[in-house]
Formats: sequence, structure tokens, C-alpha cells
Amino acid sequence: MTPFLRLLSTCLSVCLLAACDVPPEGAESPLEAQSLAVSNDGFHTQGTQLHGTPMTSVSFTGATVNFEGADRSATLKLIQGELAATMPLQVANTTASLQACDGIYASGTSRNCGWKVEGQGTCTPGTTIQLTSGACGTEAGSCLGNPMVRVCAGERTCEYRGHDYLASGDNASACVSSCPDVSFVCPPSGVYTALSTSASSTTLRWTLTLAANKGRYPATTKELRGTELIGATMLTQPGATTGFHMEVVDAINADSVASPEADGPWDSTGDTFLYRVRYGPSYGTPTTELCAPSAGPAGWAWAVPIKGVFNSVTGNRTDSTTVFTLGCESGVIAKCYRWGYKPWLDGSSSLPKVTQAHHACTRMARADYCGNGISHTQNGTPIRPWDSLVPNIIPTPPADAGTLGVTFEAGWKTSGPACLSHWRWKHLPAQNCIELNPPIYESDGGITNDCRNPGNLSGPYTGPASKCSQICDSAAEAQQVYGSQVFNESASNTLDGGVGN
Repeated sequence: MTPFLRLLSTCLSVCLLAACDVPPEGAESPLEAQSLAVSNDGFHTQGTQLHGTPMTSVSFTGATVNFEGADRSATLKLIQGELAATMPLQVANTTASLQACDGIYASGTSRNCGWKVEGQGTCTPGTTIQLTSGACGTEAGSCLGNPMVRVCAGERTCEYRGHDYLASGDNASACVSSCPDVSFVCPPSGVYTALSTSASSTTLRWTLTLAANKGRYPATTKELRGTELIGATMLTQPGATTGFHMEVVDAINADSVASPEADGPWDSTGDTFLYRVRYGPSYGTPTTELCAPSAGPAGWAWAVPIKGVFNSVTGNRTDSTTVFTLGCESGVIAKCYRWGYKPWLDGSSSLPKVTQAHHACTRMARADYCGNGISHTQNGTPIRPWDSLVPNIIPTPPADAGTLGVTFEAGWKTSGPACLSHWRWKHLPAQNCIELNPPIYESDGGITNDCRNPGNLSGPYTGPASKCSQICDSAAEAQQVYGSQVFNESASNTLDGGVGN
């Protein structure tokens, strides 16, 4: 039995009148709870939380990473659904070969004076790297004056065949050239330091420009990703000297983590990393899990990085170049990402509005009917969402509302519902909290202010200021009349036990 079906068997009945998660005393009761009859095909579950954590933002700046046993300053960035830390490179030591020859004649790659730091490079550990200087004509790089190259592991200089020494090159005899080439295996650190000098200490004029066949050379920074971020620390706000600090204690590709709603991985694309993070008031103090662990083999103490920030009170989203969001699985920011609404997909010409769809999804997934950040559902409530993006992220579900007992509910936009179906209006007790306009029914059951009717008393729909009632009974109406691109259907029960239809 899938986790979703177990949820249905333990938490739901034909009429869902109470949720598995009971709101604390004094909390606002949900407006409604939804039910599902027999199938979980295409269904997801709603949640009441937005972030799933009290830490609502993370600074791109002020981070540290643990590199070769030392904490180093770094700047964070998002690459698709993954965190990356950019760490400035440094030369960590000096060595005798960097000293001047002081008139002493020395020659050959083993000479121990007159060398200088030529540059540094980054590479994938274990791969073979070739540094070239144009020796064979078709190669990148250039040289004059018969120079030599020595390559050292990591951010360190080295002596010939000493500690951290990798390789040397003085010329490419196969090409009858005085320009050096050198090959070596990328060290475990993924960083190397190139030294250069002339073949003879009496040669005063020489130049060298190196190029690498793999990795990056020259490099002034190293990018750490994936499990390399374990041990990284982050700030909640740029330049914060007080407040909470966060530490990455584990990282894993989301294709290796099971989805909490159905069989299969959390994200099968391989483009997303999940992070287990702990936070505390300052370094060295007791810490708390950023995401509260939940039942199940995965524990669900994972967070996903998402661009932009969300106001924890209103639910509004803004772009930011200074901070980003870490969303926990219990919050709908992460849920909507997992359902496929990944804001970084905006870079695709065929999917230009995924950020907007993700934001609209967070309203839908919390049943934020008022568009003010207040949830009106219960954790675990099933819904069936889809969209009109081209191509679809979630395709249109089959027309099986009759067999499953579900009906179209609403079209959604970033500010909340764009429109509601007839039966949602009829079974929505707190209509006065919604910025949309409730329908006005005549004695014969007709509606005098239906936005879809050009002859209604309030005039046709012209936007948020219109006084007609935003009614939609299909996704086509929600899209064509109100401009919505995210939709959902569900079964509904009012809190007093009356079943919606």
C-alpha cells in the first residue's frame, strides 16, 4: 500500500469531518475539509504551513564552508534546485623555490629557486588534466623564452618531488617546441597550483600563458556543491551580527529520497538537492532541526532551496538578490516545488511563468481563499491540481469527477483564487473574508452579478475592481475569463456535516 493510500485509510472517511492534525486550542478552524473516494491518481495533499520552519530566509552572503578541515568564507548561489558555494582560492604557504636565485646558476625542472606562482585551477578529482602552452601549434596557450611549469596539489606551492608535488613540464619535444606541456591527475581537493620559471636562471625575458583541457584554469574561486556543502554555515539575513545561524549537516540528491506522497523519488530529474539543516542563536550553542522530523523511513528533516522569499504572514512572494528560501517538506513552498513548479524553469522559453505558477500553487495548497496568507484546510487533505502552462507541468486530469466524487473548485493566481465554482461559493461559510465578490442569487436561483454574463447588473468582468462575482465552473472559464493558469478539483464537506455537491 502506498503512503497516500495509507493516509486515506487512516485519516479519511467518505465524509471527512475531522483532520488527522487537530488545530491547537484557540486556532482558527478550517472553512472546509475535502474527501476522496477511491483513487489517488493525480492527487496531492494540502498543508497548513507555508515554509514549514520559522527560518523564512537565508542570506547569499556571509556563509562559510569547511574545506580541507578549515572554515572558509563563501558566497552562496542557486543552480537550478541546488545550493552552490563560491570560495575564493588562496596560496596557503611559501616554499624555497619561490626565493630568488641571487646570481646562482640553476636550470632544469628540479631547480629550487626563481619560481613564481603562475596561477591556480580547479578540476574533478581523479581526472587527468593537461596544461598546455601552445607547444604543438593547435593547442591553446602561448610562451616565449623557454619557460617551465611545476604543478602542486591544492592551494599550496611545492618543491620538486616533494610534498604536494604532482608533475613538471619543460618542453614538448614531440613538437620540437620550447613551450611546456604537463599532464597530471587532479588531486582530491579539486584544486591545483601552477608554478613557472625559465629553463635557466640566466634567462631574464620569458612569458607563459597556460590553458587546461578540463576543469577551469586560471581560477580564482572554487565552487562547492552537493555533499561538499556539509559543514557549511549560513546567516538568515545579509550582514547579520545577531540572530540565528544555520549549519548544513547533510546533503543528498532528491532522486535518492522517497516521495512522501507516492511511490518514487522526491525529484527524479537529478537537478535538486535536499539539505538537512540545524539552526541556533549563535555558533557553538545548542541547535534545532530546521525541518521537524516526521514519521517514515526518510524522517523528512529535509529542506529544498528555492529562489525568492515569501512573507510568512501574507503569503506574498518577492524576488531577491540577497536572500533565498529553504522550504521544509511540511510546508507548501516545498510541496509545490516537488509537484513540478520549480521557479528556475522560468529560463525555458516554453515555460515562462513557472515562478507565478509556483506562487499560485502555494495559495491553492493551503486553501488560501482569502488571499491573505491564512490557511483554510487541514494537513493531509487531498486535492487534484493541474495547470495550463505549455507544456503542462501537471496535465489536465481525466473527466472522472462523477466516479471519484470530485468537482472543479477554483482557478488560482498569485494573490489567491481568481474565481470559484458555484458549489465552492455555496459551501464557503466565510465569504466575507474573500476579496472576490460573492454571487447574488435571485429567487429563481439565477445570479444577477455573474462575471461571465455580459448582461449582469454589475457589468462585465474588468479586473479586481469589478463588482460582479468571479464564478468559474471549469478550468477553461478560469483561464479565458480570469487569466488563471493553475486549477484544482476536490470533494468538499462543510464543517457542520453537510456534504457539498
